[in-house]
Amino acid sequence: MIIHPLPEEEITSFIHWAHEAERLGLVLCSSGNLSHKVDGESMLISATGSWLGQLGKNQIAHLRIGNGEILNGRKASGESAMHRAIMTCRPDIDTILHFQGPAATTLACMDAVPDYNVIIEVPVYIGKISYVPFIMPCSQMLAEAVAAEMKESSIVQMRNHGQVVCGNGYAGTIQKAVFFELACSIILRSNFRAMPLSEAGIQQLKHYNKVNN
Repeated sequence: MIIHPLPEEEITSFIHWAHEAERLGLVLCSSGNLSHKVDGESMLISATGSWLGQLGKNQIAHLRIGNGEILNGRKASGESAMHRAIMTCRPDIDTILHFQGPAATTLACMDAVPDYNVIIEVPVYIGKISYVPFIMPCSQMLAEAVAAEMKESSIVQMRNHGQVVCGNGYAGTIQKAVFFELACSIILRSNFRAMPLSEAGIQQLKHYNKVNN
């Protein structure tokens, strides 16, 4: 196996944002995993069993997106198939975070699927939010199911498991996760009485965002 060196600046950024994910309350201990596209063919992903909040340079795997070939000898997260599947079907994104926000995961464990548009950040920054039933973690079936939903969404709720968010850049992707957790927290704290934005309001916000970005 050929060992490919990782660009130092890529490692530094990856570690910084992995630590941020925990600092912002999106992951605990070994829950969650982070990936980032390095180029058109390969990506970095947190190693299996690693804690994002304490991630070090020896806990980052470098692998090919297409066939999953490990390029630096580190064992990738068990959810690497899901990250690769999303990267393949969404060439427009470069960052993926699997997280377990307390409020968002509470809703992922309930039958109710609420209208998440209770704050303006949801339609402006996140858009469509999808849902998949419980499927065995780390399985190819889960990878395919989440990737299929990600074709039109940037966040997927996985029943009794957590969330997956994708986007461009670490900051923008993690921001989506934080805003989603905030919306879920508002829904729970209001005992599902929080009033969602009207459809007219959502369309106005989308138009405003399109014009000003």
